[in-house]
Amino acid sequence: MKEKITAMDLALKTSLIYPSFEIYGGKSGFYEFGDLGVKLKKKIEGFWREFFIKRNNFFEIEGVCITPRIVLEASGHVEEFTDPIVECKKCKKKYRADKLGEEKGYVFKGDVKELEEFLKNIRCECGGEFSEVKLTNLMFKTEIGYEGEEGFLRPETAQNIFTSFKRFYQQTKKLPLAIGQIGKSFRNEISPRNVLSRLREFTQAEIEVFFDPHENEFPLWEGVKEKKFKIKKEGKIRVVNGEEFLEIVDNKILAFLLAEEWEFYKEIGLDERRMWFRVLRDDETPHYSKANVDLEVETSIGIIEIAGNAYRGDYDLRRHQEFSKESLEVIGKEGKIIPHVVELSMGIERSIFALLEHTLSYKDWGTFKFPPKIAPIEVSVFPLVKKEEIIEESLKLKRKLEEKYYVYYRETGSIGKRYAKSDEMGVPYAITIDYQSLNDGKATIRYRDDGKQERVSIDKIPHLINENIKRGKTKIK
Repeated sequence: MKEKITAMDLALKTSLIYPSFEIYGGKSGFYEFGDLGVKLKKKIEGFWREFFIKRNNFFEIEGVCITPRIVLEASGHVEEFTDPIVECKKCKKKYRADKLGEEKGYVFKGDVKELEEFLKNIRCECGGEFSEVKLTNLMFKTEIGYEGEEGFLRPETAQNIFTSFKRFYQQTKKLPLAIGQIGKSFRNEISPRNVLSRLREFTQAEIEVFFDPHENEFPLWEGVKEKKFKIKKEGKIRVVNGEEFLEIVDNKILAFLLAEEWEFYKEIGLDERRMWFRVLRDDETPHYSKANVDLEVETSIGIIEIAGNAYRGDYDLRRHQEFSKESLEVIGKEGKIIPHVVELSMGIERSIFALLEHTLSYKDWGTFKFPPKIAPIEVSVFPLVKKEEIIEESLKLKRKLEEKYYVYYRETGSIGKRYAKSDEMGVPYAITIDYQSLNDGKATIRYRDDGKQERVSIDKIPHLINENIKRGKTKIK
């Protein structure tokens, strides 16, 4: 019996993603997107902008990736952004100490000595003993200018937004104020693994909403308070709506962002039966946080976090005010305040990994059942045979469709093999021009998800594709 292809096998086969510097054996923690992957990533990022930024009239910025040391001292990253590591005394391989403990049932709560004691009974895969636990900062160091001012590649995109707050508040003079950004972040992970789930260079899509803590109202709240999503707290999963979530964390902005995030992921193709928001325990939350809620999904490599949502309080602006000596106070409901912040932070590569896993389907071959709105290529066009008139009609249709869509075109190979290749890439619709098309002006459209076909007028194909994409139609039945 033929072994089923995995999502990552299919992604590599189609060059959707592949290891960086592959001809040199690759480098752990670095992956690149091929042509299909770039198109998919851009579609998801574009939909994020439409869904969150444009629809809600939020601001968007594009910040730099190199950050001066003082900014990251203010944010706490210089002191706090660390992972515990150990080294095998025999083979010299380095490990995340907390992950080693986790694999053996130990939950690390910040006590390094306790973790070190636990690992004395654990051995490396080579049989060697582990060294003492050391805390290592995860940021990539660099130098700024000829004088060598110390800087870092940013470990998150949020700090650009916090340091931009004053400029945007001076434009609007009102709260709440929401600013978003999509961009690269960098973390020097000790032992990155599991492909896209833990990378050293990755893309984040973040939104920071600044608000008056004395004013628990949000103009967009009414639109989502009845929307439902799943919450996992203390090991139990239940369905709540936005209103009910306020019993867990009393913040309407966070409830709004969670409801919207849930809908976003459903619309790009994640299976809601395999995802939930997990409310973190107090001992799991970062140093800046008043409450954290992670979006977790089930995958073939286990449960992974693809988005982190946090009520950050006034930690960020207060620290930046202290270190920059610039006042970040504003006039709130009860006088001068430093605004509080709620954050939505989505990992694009992790989200794509989850999407590949959740949309993978099997027929005679593997296929990604991407929703049409984010499919890397929307439509395929095939001449049934290599005859001049048929090829000419096929190219004419291809050029017309390319005015709006990405088109996969191929003349050679059996039509079955061309359909298989189209399906592998997740293309929702395949159009075939044949001899009969030259007489009746019709072509065959084949739907990816059920393989069924129908004859339609060639002139109506662009409109039909457009309507199908808007309705998310990928099959006939």
